[in-house]
Amino acid sequence: MRRRSSLACLPLLLLTAVASPGIARAGTEIKLDRDYLAGVIEKLPPSPFEKKGQYKGQVNSYRLRAIDPKRRRFLASCQVEGAFAPPASGPISERVSKSKDHEQGLRKFRFEITAGINVEAGPDGTPRFHVDVEEVKKAELEGLAGLLAKFMGRFFDEMVTQIADGRAAILNQKLNAEVAKRAAAMKEYGVLCGIDYRPDHVVLRFDLTRYKKEGIAGYVFAAPRPGAVPLYRFQDRRNGSHEFSLSPGGPGRPELADEGVACYVPDDHSPGSVIVYGWAGRHDRLYTTSADGEGAPRRMLKPTGPAFRVYPEPVPDSVPLYRFFDPNHARHFFTTHPYAEFAK
Repeated sequence: MRRRSSLACLPLLLLTAVASPGIARAGTEIKLDRDYLAGVIEKLPPSPFEKKGQYKGQVNSYRLRAIDPKRRRFLASCQVEGAFAPPASGPISERVSKSKDHEQGLRKFRFEITAGINVEAGPDGTPRFHVDVEEVKKAELEGLAGLLAKFMGRFFDEMVTQIADGRAAILNQKLNAEVAKRAAAMKEYGVLCGIDYRPDHVVLRFDLTRYKKEGIAGYVFAAPRPGAVPLYRFQDRRNGSHEFSLSPGGPGRPELADEGVACYVPDDHSPGSVIVYGWAGRHDRLYTTSADGEGAPRRMLKPTGPAFRVYPEPVPDSVPLYRFFDPNHARHFFTTHPYAEFAK
């Protein structure tokens, strides 16, 4: 029996270990072994659900059954236990009325649900979950297998939705908060870019940069628009530093490699825009709206004059021009990419 459900309470568990101590790291990878994942899943507390007058119960006994590399998924199971109200008349209601263990006309049930959980990296680095309920085993039907199975089939999808969207939604919020807290150190430097599945572990792969984010230099545009001009970026082949120019030919020095248009900046007549000043050193290029270069002369940087303009605050359709610092080479880097173009 195959049915689809959001059943989000299961997959979110699989990433709670992203920044946990004791997890093996290899560069931009985090390895989560099966035993660790199984332990995380088994700690999920019971999740109650109820629809007044129809059914009530809880989901419990979460287990990781397997990691399926071919289909890129986890197989996890859980028990759904509770009681339901049978139809007002008919064979089921008559049997319940004669039963010694019924509670105010409710009939007990127990299901085992096996779900296939696929986790992939989204375009923005956010994990994307897909859950496919692979199998439902009716472990206890109180001797009314045929009629009860038919009756519960009417409520199955509704019940699973209740499990996912009811009390479990609160649990999801807590798990999401835990994931965000544990992964916060990595989010500054990169994003989740892929997941490798193996029978005994999974590997989370991150695109990272060693550059430290120093804030936003100003707001610019990613595409041409009236009142904006192209800003060209060049790289110094000798030391890896970058400089900007409003001229397509750039400064015209042979050691500079043309990297094309970095963004589009406001022209000299754009109201509300401010000047960005350039400062140059032997191995670094700094661009800042501060006329004194934020103390640049103390770092042996010399002024090169006004370089281009930016908006100090966001305007419609604008994007941030981020400022980064490479601690290994003591140089700055400016880009509209939020993770420094994953520069290593």
